[in-house]
Amino acid sequence: MNATPPPGWYPDNVGNGQRYWDGQKWTEHTAPARVEPGSGQSSQPRATARGGVTTTSRGSWFLRHKVISGVSAFVLLLVIVGALGGANGDPSPAAAGTSAEVGGDSGAGNSSETGTETEPVDTDGDGVTDADDFRPKDPKIQTRDDLDTDRDGVRDGDDFRPKDPKIQTRDDLDTDRDGVADYKDAFPKNASYSKDTDGDLVPDQLDAFPRDPKYSKDADNDGVADSKDAFPSDPSRSKVTLAMENALASAQDYLDYSAFSRQGLIDQLSSNFGDGFNLADATWAVSQLRVDWRQQAVRSAKDYLSYSSFSRQGLIEQLSSAYGDKYTLKEAIYAVNKIGL
Repeated sequence: MNATPPPGWYPDNVGNGQRYWDGQKWTEHTAPARVEPGSGQSSQPRATARGGVTTTSRGSWFLRHKVISGVSAFVLLLVIVGALGGANGDPSPAAAGTSAEVGGDSGAGNSSETGTETEPVDTDGDGVTDADDFRPKDPKIQTRDDLDTDRDGVRDGDDFRPKDPKIQTRDDLDTDRDGVADYKDAFPKNASYSKDTDGDLVPDQLDAFPRDPKYSKDADNDGVADSKDAFPSDPSRSKVTLAMENALASAQDYLDYSAFSRQGLIDQLSSNFGDGFNLADATWAVSQLRVDWRQQAVRSAKDYLSYSSFSRQGLIEQLSSAYGDKYTLKEAIYAVNKIGL
């Protein structure tokens, strides 16, 4: 059996210092841990009577609370490291743990401290979060394609005229209201016309050649365009024949050596006693001449007076008579006046 230790200071198994043993039991008197010899402190704490109870001297606080001081310094170091880690955006578990240790219960609803994300918001309850909803307060519209500005039941993305409820497709656009959509109408602002097959800007209804953009007019309806028709007003012919060319040459020859009225020259070319050309050919040939018929009457009047005498009226009748030169009455009077008769 072990001997009972003598009264004195022994290591405290409960605390971190020493407790006094009176020889029979442990007392309430405690003291800091024993200081090693040579440290400048007494190896035994001094007892002090306080209220009739003998206690040990407290001495330096840091010496009495070495463990507490060490723990506090360690905690302070962790706080500093945690703060530096937070400032640098350190997401490590150590930094998060330090924050939790220092701050204690930081609050379950604080997302910035706990890292919990904020719940997404869906204001109109259409199943699309506000961040992704084009119209977050309108449950019928989630994207731009859902817009229907004119409320015609067709989304703007599919609506040809999104601001006109009467027009959804290009087939609905008919400016002149002729029943032909503008994109099919060659004359979208003229209800009278809509087709221009050859694209010559002449409506098919007015185009004599609706499939040929080079031509559009045919005054005599002979199937030959006016621009190619030598006789645009005469459906019986459209080309200049060799006979017509010869009649023109003969007419010019007659005028080179004698004066003629228009009708007198036609008669000369077409008469059986003259050149015998077809009347139509003779008429065409004379029509091609660039002649001042009044000057021809003056020439004829001078010729008559060069070999015979005439009264004023007699010369006028000779020039204008159907049996004479066949000038018009105005041409005959002009000629007589011109020569001073």
